[in-house]
Amino acid sequence: MNDLSELSEKIKILKTARDILQHEYSQSNFHKKKEAHPNSTVPPTAEDGEIYKLLTAIQQLETYVKKLQDEQFGLLKKQGNE
Repeated sequence: MNDLSELSEKIKILKTARDILQHEYSQSNFHKKKEAHPNSTVPPTAEDGEIYKLLTAIQQLETYVKKLQDEQFGLLKKQGNE
């Protein structure tokens, strides 16, 4: 059960970090431009380099959350079969 609670805590922490970064992204001018013109390509500016790093970090966090959730599911499934 300790492994399960550790995974749950890690998932919670990663989701919190992802939400913080997502909030930062939603406040950016780049996001506002994308919202104003959703079906067109927004040309990047020099300041948008940091936004791309932010988006990459969000995607990486989502990947790790998914990986941990898969591990968590595997543990739950294993415990259910015991």
